[in-house]
Amino acid sequence: MNQLSSSSKHSMLTRVLTSIALLAVLVPCLVFGDWAFFALSIPLSFLAIHELLQAPGQRKYPWYVRLVVFLFLLFFVYGTFLLNYLGEGSPFDGTTGFYLQKLFFPILFVVLYFVSLATISVLSTKVTLSDMTYLFAIGLFLALGLQGMLYVRYFPNSTGLLESAGSIVPVEGTGVWTYGNYFSQYYSSHQLNPTYASCLLFFFLLLGTWCSDVGAYFVGVLFGRHPMSPRVSPHKTWEGFFGGMAFSMAVSLAFAALFEYAFQMPLVPGLLQFAPSPLLSSMGVLGGQSWVFLVLLSLLMPIVGNIGGFLFSLVKRHYGIKDYGWLFPGHGGIIDRFDSILTNALMFSLVLALLSGGSPL
Repeated sequence: MNQLSSSSKHSMLTRVLTSIALLAVLVPCLVFGDWAFFALSIPLSFLAIHELLQAPGQRKYPWYVRLVVFLFLLFFVYGTFLLNYLGEGSPFDGTTGFYLQKLFFPILFVVLYFVSLATISVLSTKVTLSDMTYLFAIGLFLALGLQGMLYVRYFPNSTGLLESAGSIVPVEGTGVWTYGNYFSQYYSSHQLNPTYASCLLFFFLLLGTWCSDVGAYFVGVLFGRHPMSPRVSPHKTWEGFFGGMAFSMAVSLAFAALFEYAFQMPLVPGLLQFAPSPLLSSMGVLGGQSWVFLVLLSLLMPIVGNIGGFLFSLVKRHYGIKDYGWLFPGHGGIIDRFDSILTNALMFSLVLALLSGGSPL
């Protein structure tokens, strides 16, 4: 076992205290959802984009570059709410609270974002090809991760699978439910508050991601011997990675099982639950064995989260910075703290979008 230095002990204490303070703000906003979480997401998005622009240097990019990046990335994050409001009714007045039924990948605006950056790089001597590719690729990834966080929190508030609203699915002991109202009918039949029940999926994401980080940190500090990628993240070890994976899967699956069996609150009724799912069975997905997707997500969270962490660490190494920001002592900035969550939120969103469309993945 490795011996802890005084600096390591102080770092651990700082990280723990900062995490407690962060959770004190984050947890109530997640639980209450709706406007509370939406309001929290706005400063998080602004600060994350600001950190992205600051990474190459505080005075690297002129004002017009910052304006273009802010406008496009914020549109990628919140454009789905705007389009739903204009075309399909307000996403803010659903019967079960705020909802997001679809992912938003506006190909036209992705192209416009690229063309805008390319034009600036041609006309401005302050923006190089490297800057353009960084702002496009990492910026787009960041925005989609932020949108993914909103999607994961609000998707379970949806009434059901709107694309199949005309179909029906038999549910044992409860008669026949419609696809288009499956979620709301489940909450109603079990006398659950949909706002509170719908937050469990995001807590599952947080637990799986952060327990992976916590487990990897402590196992790595105590037992780490073999570095994963010294060039990108010299302190991460294979021992820490596998220790974090085991801890993450144990905690996340235990969390899902506790709420499903003790309180009749699956993460997403019919889509992510341990019990056989009549909804997935009627859609022809794995014979209704929804537990497979719970285990798959628990397995993927430590892997995908680490990929996201390495990606954003690679950017830091490229620009020679220690952290993206200073908001969280011991953790850095918004991107430092949420890099793995952003990546996992995007992965969750893609899995949910495929499942709700009837795809067996």
